[in-house]
Amino acid sequence: MKALYRLLLGVMLVSMAALPVWGAPEDVLKAADEAAENCHAISQKIFEFKELGEEEVQSSQLLMEELKKLGYTVTGDLAVPADLMEGGVAKTAFKAELNGNAPGPAITIMLEYDALPNGHACGHNLIAASGMVAASALAKIMPNTPGKVIVMGTPAEESSSGKIWLLEGKHFEGTDVALITHGSDRWSLDQRLLAIKQATFVYKGKASHAAASPEKGISALDATLLMFHCVDMMREHVRQDARIHGVIVKGGERPNIVPDLSQSNFFVRALDSETMLNIYDRVVNCAKAGEIGTGATLEFTPPRTMLSSLITIPELINVMQAALATLGIPEDQVKPAASLASSDFGNVGSEYPTVNLWFPVAPEGTALHTDAFREAAASEEGWKGAVLAGKAVALTAYDLLTHPDKVEAIKAQFQELKAK
Repeated sequence: MKALYRLLLGVMLVSMAALPVWGAPEDVLKAADEAAENCHAISQKIFEFKELGEEEVQSSQLLMEELKKLGYTVTGDLAVPADLMEGGVAKTAFKAELNGNAPGPAITIMLEYDALPNGHACGHNLIAASGMVAASALAKIMPNTPGKVIVMGTPAEESSSGKIWLLEGKHFEGTDVALITHGSDRWSLDQRLLAIKQATFVYKGKASHAAASPEKGISALDATLLMFHCVDMMREHVRQDARIHGVIVKGGERPNIVPDLSQSNFFVRALDSETMLNIYDRVVNCAKAGEIGTGATLEFTPPRTMLSSLITIPELINVMQAALATLGIPEDQVKPAASLASSDFGNVGSEYPTVNLWFPVAPEGTALHTDAFREAAASEEGWKGAVLAGKAVALTAYDLLTHPDKVEAIKAQFQELKAK
């Protein structure tokens, strides 16, 4: 009987040892508080570096070094398609990975750190630093938590859409849920992003003296103006969320010479990718009308990539909302976004369940990309918002890591919505 008891006790102990020993939300918040001072210094350094897209050498190196200190396995110089990035290497991108104590969900936290010509007027220093608050907190509890945390350094959001490179380079593969933050003038979980595709239309005509022999010329500018007129006629018949904006960048040299070259650049946007692409095709038809109507020759090559709209997943929004409530931010303080924009994290959100948490950095009404927002991105108030956002991301990641059933429900809802 004693032998049987010892056997059963041994089996029970082995079984208990095999079970993951999880941390607790309190541990996550404590670890975030401990990391906050260091992450603030990271934010300020990136703010001072103010490196443009594809040039974020110091910023990416700083983040990689800090992640290595936390125990992450970090890989830089990520391979990407050569037609998207010269040489096929994203030198300022990186991927950091940290495994827990048992198999489980893989949660990716995305960082941005590129600046604008007027500095960090979109607050990407705070996106990076709030992500680092979350990454630091999770590093402390992963030895007692199942799953994997991935931190993805995504460059050039403002210019070359680095997340598209990384998606096509398959660096997001294995992600179950992706998380990101962004500074704003309010708390918001509004996930609406405008899908966008660019177009460059070039017309080639025939130069001639505009007074002496206009009949011998073919005006490339007339073709562009006819295309613009067609687009303007179309505006009445597109959905209200659609945006079509174009500029003429070349239209001739002198009034007395029939222009033999004209170029215009267009952006076409809408809240869902399907609608945007439908409108885009109609804009291309307007360009063809300019060719037919004037006799000029149209040169147009569709761009290789576009920015997609992300899929809003209520199940995932609810998890983030619960994290905010834990931090004392009630649902009535989480407001709809004041305006619409486009971003390459929409491409991530069209392939993987993704949520973006907008957090308050500046007074309500302060627009992104302005000098006022830049100053807010270096302020104490801005940093307070970033810390809370980092904690919310950490709590959301912890909830998902320790509740794989929630992850499966989120993924199922994502696939259902994507199929519509």
